[in-house]
Amino acid sequence: MSSIIQIADFKDTEYQLPEQKYGTYQNYLDKYEKYFLVHLLGADLYALFIADLVAGVPQTVRFLDIYNPFEIDDGGCVRYSEGMKSAVMQYVYFYAVRDLSVKKTNTGVVFNDNEVSKGPFYSGYNIVEAFNEAIINGGAIQWFICDNSTEYPEYNGQILNLTSGI
Repeated sequence: MSSIIQIADFKDTEYQLPEQKYGTYQNYLDKYEKYFLVHLLGADLYALFIADLVAGVPQTVRFLDIYNPFEIDDGGCVRYSEGMKSAVMQYVYFYAVRDLSVKKTNTGVVFNDNEVSKGPFYSGYNIVEAFNEAIINGGAIQWFICDNSTEYPEYNGQILNLTSGI
């Protein structure tokens, strides 16, 4: 079961999932939340992070620091993260919507149909942007961990790559 996001978290956000599929989204949450977090943190730090959660929120300062949103001036750069929960939602949204019978076209989001495509009651946030935002947020979290490496000796995160969508 997913640990930090729930299906209800997507409601009334830019990552709102089409309602007719709510019953099947839990599989996406379970699979892709864990996949993203294991790659973000590494297996050992992931296990410690999950063990620290109470009602989906970490309890110790070192995990709250990477869970919560942050903006940090770093020399000539600004490191910005919308928070771990947002990053996971963006990542899950990408995979859930990608697999729907919805297609992004130059005239908008349409349901695939054998004869005719018709416009859905789904406004659809760009899934490639959602994926890349997850990766950018994840990169900021990984930067924070590396910049504070004495607090995270278990860290073994993997490189997260952006996509072009083509």
